[in-house]
Amino acid sequence: MSNPDYVNYNADIWNDINDCLINKSTAISHEEYLAAVGGKLEVSLAGIKTVPKAWFPPLEGIDVLALASGGGQQAPVFAAHGALVTVTDISDGQLANEKYAAEREGYDIRIVKADLSKPFPFEDASFDLIFNPISNCYIEDIQPMWRECARVIRPGGILMMAFVKEEFFLFEPDFMHEKELISRHPLPFNPLRDLSPAQLEAKQRQRMPLAFSHTLTEQLGGLLCAGFEITDLYEDRDGGGLFDRYMNSYVAVRAIRK
Repeated sequence: MSNPDYVNYNADIWNDINDCLINKSTAISHEEYLAAVGGKLEVSLAGIKTVPKAWFPPLEGIDVLALASGGGQQAPVFAAHGALVTVTDISDGQLANEKYAAEREGYDIRIVKADLSKPFPFEDASFDLIFNPISNCYIEDIQPMWRECARVIRPGGILMMAFVKEEFFLFEPDFMHEKELISRHPLPFNPLRDLSPAQLEAKQRQRMPLAFSHTLTEQLGGLLCAGFEITDLYEDRDGGGLFDRYMNSYVAVRAIRK
């Protein structure tokens, strides 16, 4: 698989998502939307925790970019709170879920198919808030993404993002010993470089997306270099997953554009 092809491959996986990721691609229910209209503000950036309410500004009337956030999970909540929401994703299937939720509930939303690794199709200083759930593990180079976030957000705007810890990519399940992990990969991990053709074929047969590890220098250092100031963060996990026995796999971050 060549470098450009992995983006289309990952998009195809999310279009036809398998059971291991189905909880990331199911739109919220009508009842959950009504709860949001009534004032409930509960969305996730990473695993089982919800984002602290104190992280959010008043959402009424502000421009929100739900970046690589298709699926109908967070954008409907923002719309229910009166935000002007633009949602992007590389997956047609995920964007179809957004359209379904918006038509079912009758709210306006701008839906844009976009590649996280490419320049964003928006004007400078277009948004007050960018909400980016775990997704940058699916692109090889995240520095252009941070620069684009800094370009399209207004000064003083808030970026909320989450990422997978690099250590997660060091290990794989040990199928000889149930519920144990074994170290297999050097870091940073790049499947296009570090997996053999046979291993890449196995990933394709399993219908699993290709994911890349990124260092803290790339993640947090990249945010700082792009002009953001980190104001808070927390760790998260899946809840019941194999890695949960050993560590929190995710980090959620709040930052402000200087």
